Amino acid sequence: MKERLDSEFISHLADEFLEIAKKFNDYRFEKISQQKISHETFLEMGKKSTQLMKTAREMKLLSTLIVGEETATAILKLEHINNEIKNSITSLIDIQKAFDFIGALGDLGLAIIDKNPAAISDNITFISDLVKEKTS
Repeated sequence: MKERLDSEFISHLADEFLEIAKKFNDYRFEKISQQKISHETFLEMGKKSTQLMKTAREMKLLSTLIVGEETATAILKLEHINNEIKNSITSLIDIQKAFDFIGALGDLGLAIIDKNPAAISDNITFISDLVKEKTS
């Protein structure tokens, strides 16, 4: 198991977050055009998406991140989780679930930037639970 996640992996993760933020933007534009969300909700969703994009860009600037084995294992699970989110975010009916996903990814990105292993693990667990709720 890797104990050191290199800049290439963090860069890949940031790219995944950027792609999810873009899909979230598509989702919010679709919902506003269908008049399923208010203008206020549309703007709030835009803020969340922008924050995730900003966080992802900051992650791209990181050169290395040293984490323990447990956190490394959790981060490596993200590829599957990110694919789940990317494949389903535009079909979510529950607007709050979309907010939860985008907010949790933003929090995870900040934990990675802060190099906080406990927060990284906690956020990945939360995101994993959200995916399980969505699929169950």
